[in-house]
Amino acid sequence: MNYFKTGILPLLFFILVQLEVLGESDSLDIEGAVVKITCASQSYIFDQPWEKGNVNTGRGTGFLIAGNRIITNAHVVSDAKYIEVQTSRGAGKYIAEVEFVAHGSDLALLAVDDPSFFEGLHPLEFGYDLPDLDSVVTTYGYPMGGMQLSVTRGVVSRIEMSTYSHSGVEQHLAIQTDAAINPGNSGGPVIQDSKVVGIAFQAMMMAENVGFLIPSIVVGQFLDDIKDGEVDGFGDLAIEYRGDCDNPFVRRVLAMPADMTGVVVTRLFPKMPAWDMLKLMDVIFMIDGHAVSNDGFIFLDGRMVNFLEVVERVQVGSTISLDVWREGQAIKVDLPVKAWVMPVNLANPYGVVPKYFIFGGLAFTPLSKGYVSASGGWDKMHLSVRELYSDAAMLEEYASHKEFPVLARRLADPINVNMDNFVGMVVDSVNGRTVYSMRDLKDSLENSEQDLVEISFMGYDVPLIISRSAATEQGPAILRRYHVEEGERL
Repeated sequence: MNYFKTGILPLLFFILVQLEVLGESDSLDIEGAVVKITCASQSYIFDQPWEKGNVNTGRGTGFLIAGNRIITNAHVVSDAKYIEVQTSRGAGKYIAEVEFVAHGSDLALLAVDDPSFFEGLHPLEFGYDLPDLDSVVTTYGYPMGGMQLSVTRGVVSRIEMSTYSHSGVEQHLAIQTDAAINPGNSGGPVIQDSKVVGIAFQAMMMAENVGFLIPSIVVGQFLDDIKDGEVDGFGDLAIEYRGDCDNPFVRRVLAMPADMTGVVVTRLFPKMPAWDMLKLMDVIFMIDGHAVSNDGFIFLDGRMVNFLEVVERVQVGSTISLDVWREGQAIKVDLPVKAWVMPVNLANPYGVVPKYFIFGGLAFTPLSKGYVSASGGWDKMHLSVRELYSDAAMLEEYASHKEFPVLARRLADPINVNMDNFVGMVVDSVNGRTVYSMRDLKDSLENSEQDLVEISFMGYDVPLIISRSAATEQGPAILRRYHVEEGERL
């Protein structure tokens, strides 16, 4: 059959051309909503917490969403001092401000006061279904600081819980793709079927063309979170567990029914709801009606995901229903979802104004990831500090601590001579009185009944001894000598 004579081939050609035109039209609408972001930022120096570092300029991507807001990655605008935004369709640059930021999920919302910025622009819509494996997604952004919008396509290869590098500690659902995600792409929309299914946010540096997206379902949790004007972040059950229920001897000890699967609770943490409501060796076999497998997975949204994904999808203050097997009986536990706040900030510091207190030239600040990084990392830390940082801060014996003051720096003066060996150590007590916070440390030092003050440090047998009267008298002169404007920020 001659398809040209019948008119079928020209018709098919016409349809394909029209589809291509429609695709370009949709692409133009998407491109109009994509925003180039330039951010000047400045952060504190955590081992000299009264000082700020150099001003840095970075670039990234964002896009317009409903409500005349721009969404992007938190790491694009962290510690921002000045933000400019510009669309691909306009030469003008507009000033933007950070309205909300969630460092744990690496998301931020920007506001632009000038209404002319939004003229002719249309917000993008989210698709909250996870994309299928092996399906194609399209990433929009401004990689490597380029002036023109870049569009790349890739295939979804994996969807699983992953550590978000911005905070360095929080794990959330992430989508892996082979679409190129380079510096500057961060915060750009990832599109499938004309909907945003994710936001580009990090790449695997040791692999070629392996990028990661924040799924829209995580973005949705953030957008719901801020509706009350506050960022609560993600809740956490604050438990550790093991998949031991495949072991027949473990099952026998726990007297588990033959058809039951689940995970065994192996650790609980103070100040969190599970501490009082669960017990070690409890078996969690269902969560909000979803059966938990022996390796800790549930079937959700047509795929197998870690059972803690249920916690990810609810707001702080909600309740999670657990079916627990305890001592040969099934019980129900309604567990409140709470954000996990620890006395040591284990996350990379962003938007953090560090506390400090200087006493006789001895500068104290809370132990944190920011301090450890500024001091040269783990290799520079005393063993006792490494243990406290990584684990002991979550143990029951430290449940009363709000912070762990560390001697960050010695501003040299005759009244504190030969005290350098104590730098980097965590304060345990002052004159035998346990120190639970920075405020507690200040009160203990300034209000000591003895003139000679003994400061004891964790993991160190010899105390630091300093004169309270000398520290009080010489303190202002020491601050002036080192150009420190204020002796404390608590």
